[in-house]
Amino acid sequence: MNQPTVSDIIDRLKSILNGEMTREEVSDWASYYVMADAPTINDEIVWDLLKIISGIDILDSPTSYLHNEEDIKDWMKQATKSLLK
Repeated sequence: MNQPTVSDIIDRLKSILNGEMTREEVSDWASYYVMADAPTINDEIVWDLLKIISGIDILDSPTSYLHNEEDIKDWMKQATKSLLK
């Protein structure tokens, strides 16, 4: 299986904001890599982002998420900046 890229992560975050994917779907996708018995992610930025978004579906109350849309936008900005380095 191919390793995810920063661009893949940005696309998944955009998908949440656009209503194309749920937070749970993106969390499951990221968790697949983070929870692997022997993670093989070589890119430190990708690894850090995967760890963050694996918890994107955490609730802080029965009806609201711990991380809001502004958090998602901030992660997208950080990820985009990493592509420019």
